[in-house]
Amino acid sequence: MALSPRLELRLSQSLVMTPQLQQAIKLLQLSSLELASYVETELEQNPLLERDERENDNQREADRETVAESDPAEQLEAPAA
Repeated sequence: MALSPRLELRLSQSLVMTPQLQQAIKLLQLSSLELASYVETELEQNPLLERDERENDNQREADRETVAESDPAEQLEAPAA
């Protein structure tokens, strides 16, 4: 039996729980109130973070439109106007 050199290539795959993945899993499990509390805490603790007020303005406008669409009194007045 002769010995001969040979080269083998093996591929493997593994799942690594990075800190970012751990944080994402944690945040996805939070309720909306817990998430809001978490965000507020992070904003207070980290001076480099700041709230994007444009998003809040857009959300407030969307909320107003939703309320206007679901308010029966406004729906009755709209055809008359």
